[in-house]
Amino acid sequence: MQPDDALSLLKHGSAQIISEEELRQKLALGRPLRVKLGVDPTSPDLHLGHALILRKLRQFQDLGHEAVLIIGDFTSMIGDPSGRSVTRPQLSREEVMANAETYREQAFKVLDPARTRLVSNGEWFGPMKFEQIIRLNSKVTLQQMLQREDFRNRIDQGQPIHAHEIQYPIMQGWDSVMVEADVELGGTDQLFNNLVGRDLQKQEGQPQQVVLVLPILEGLDGIKKMSKSLGNYVGLNEPASEIFGKLMSISDELMARYYPLLLDRPLDPGAHPLEAKKHLAAAIVEAYHSPDA
Repeated sequence: MQPDDALSLLKHGSAQIISEEELRQKLALGRPLRVKLGVDPTSPDLHLGHALILRKLRQFQDLGHEAVLIIGDFTSMIGDPSGRSVTRPQLSREEVMANAETYREQAFKVLDPARTRLVSNGEWFGPMKFEQIIRLNSKVTLQQMLQREDFRNRIDQGQPIHAHEIQYPIMQGWDSVMVEADVELGGTDQLFNNLVGRDLQKQEGQPQQVVLVLPILEGLDGIKKMSKSLGNYVGLNEPASEIFGKLMSISDELMARYYPLLLDRPLDPGAHPLEAKKHLAAAIVEAYHSPDA
């Protein structure tokens, strides 16, 4: 496929690409790109919000590129502060590793294992000495970290920002350096972290990754981001009947938003709402379970 055609395909469904011209140039290199996605095992389940981004990663694979799936066993012990008004509860390493056990199986419901490199960021953060951590922290400024909207909001509201939370975007950015990412995927709430990765790669003399972010998938409540901690999620490993029932319970307004995000096509305005909802639920069940589930 020609670079312009590949770019057009990859743009579909994306919220923002930084930058489109850089992506076009990378697609014209004539080699498989390293396309990075990090997932933190803060719970045992991947859900449809993760699947939305995994499907974009699969698009890259189908074009001949390599998926680099980073299991954030170290970043999970901090917890991503993106979009959070309060500090996340810290998990122990034992809790994180227990959660991570099922991630491979769940991710491969979407990804092609033959074109996936699976790594954990504990491989490089685990052996780090404190001197190296100091040097890594010297590559960013506190002012830069406090530009985050969620941190600014906490300051305005008198909510605490803990020092370990400031480490999160630095660690995610360093992941990009360690795998020499050509492209990083994420949700729109990840944009700040993704851009830190570009900056750190530039400082390390690497070509900067292209950042491609996708819309945030709303949870079943139709208000907040899909999240296991909020209980508004559809897990990929849930029984087919549970997935079907949860999707049948959503509002008609949310269904209309789910169609383009989860099925890559708009809802037919003339469709009967109940039948359209059944079609959505059946299509999602079939995607992540056997057709006769």
